[in-house]
Amino acid sequence: MSVRTGEKLKDAVGKGVIREGAEALKPYFRQPPPRLDLALALPRDNLELADIASCAYENDIPIFTHRRGFVDPGVAESGGVLVDLRGIDRIVRIDEANLLAFVEYGVTFEELKRELDARGLRILMPAAATSSSIVRSYIDRDVILANGATRPYQFTTFHAILADGRLWMSGTDQYTPDGHSEFREDLGPMYSNLFHASEDIFGMPYAMKAWIYKRWEERRVTAYAFEDAEQAIKAARLASRHDQVFECVAADRRYLSVLLSGSAEEADSLAGELPAWSVVFGFDNHPSLVEIWDRQTREMALSCGGKVGDGELARRMEEKFEWPWYLSQRAYYRGDLTTVDYFTFAGKAAALFAAVEEAAGGYPLGRVAIPSYYGAAFYCETDIHHQEGDGGAREAWLRAYRSVLDRGAHVNRPRGEVAELVYSRMDPENIRLIRNLKRVMDPKGLLNPGQLMEGV
Repeated sequence: MSVRTGEKLKDAVGKGVIREGAEALKPYFRQPPPRLDLALALPRDNLELADIASCAYENDIPIFTHRRGFVDPGVAESGGVLVDLRGIDRIVRIDEANLLAFVEYGVTFEELKRELDARGLRILMPAAATSSSIVRSYIDRDVILANGATRPYQFTTFHAILADGRLWMSGTDQYTPDGHSEFREDLGPMYSNLFHASEDIFGMPYAMKAWIYKRWEERRVTAYAFEDAEQAIKAARLASRHDQVFECVAADRRYLSVLLSGSAEEADSLAGELPAWSVVFGFDNHPSLVEIWDRQTREMALSCGGKVGDGELARRMEEKFEWPWYLSQRAYYRGDLTTVDYFTFAGKAAALFAAVEEAAGGYPLGRVAIPSYYGAAFYCETDIHHQEGDGGAREAWLRAYRSVLDRGAHVNRPRGEVAELVYSRMDPENIRLIRNLKRVMDPKGLLNPGQLMEGV
């Protein structure tokens, strides 16, 4: 980046917001870039973010947002500015009456949990998160551990800065950001459905109002053992369709052993103690209702071929339900992992797991199925465990996605080569809509350029 361009960005915001040099940018790249032509922006509030965007847009500077993990190496030589929103980190308001938390981008699940625990409240945790940011995770549509008995989206309205620095608010926040109607997302023009998993091509979401939940008098977690995926998923679907559970997770022994361990040796040892598949139910309500739900789900699980599981597994899962499940925390088993995730109907889940296993070609696999919206569909994830830099795992990953797409699976947030597969099968009219909306909101194409068909 030229000295003149860098100075313009620095003049637009406060001291220390714009940083340059290899040391500042080193954490964002897997390997140090051989050539660096990039500035880093760390805004502290939405006004600084707007000023950065406005200045960059006026001076034709490409804007890249840091979303998760490492940045593509090509960004290092782009002559642009990399925006990291973690410094915009206020818990603006906790609205106990309407069960909403107004949080900014930098607020993590762990930080909000501490605030909510003191009030007898909770936020729903993701099962496959790549970021600790609540805003990032919910915009990414990360699957939620309590997806089986809650709404499919965990936020109502969000605020974003558009490519040219303008402020965008979705839903009724466009009329009254702090009004009593803030829980509604069905009035006023908005692009929230297109923002979901859009990789920030339409704007930079920096805050949202997320749903929070009351902690009831009784908390209970139970586990049941099954011989195969089909039986386990049938039981999970029944319990969800009857609205009996809060959390509901069906998983094989490798997934659970890796989730609950800290080393490969410990995971292998635990796997030897677990059944082939387990279903774990979480209940949270009035004691009398929890007792009824526990009895009814036991009957459902046993009718599907299950057996009452180990109480130790239930105890450990109760603790695990309290925290986000990060993909990076499961990478220790072989050094790295690649996930194949999609949505499908319960009746297809076992066959799709088998198709992924065949495509994976012998890699160690961990599998989990989480019901969505009362069991109407299931989020299915296969973790392919492999060594870091294993090119064969990447090939297996792509083969697996081709296989499940051919069998009618729905990929919720396609990226990279999988996005190309998904959009090659999409109605051209949908692609035209996305492209035209991008032109309207970012006519210069400066916000996350080249990412139009990534994860919309």
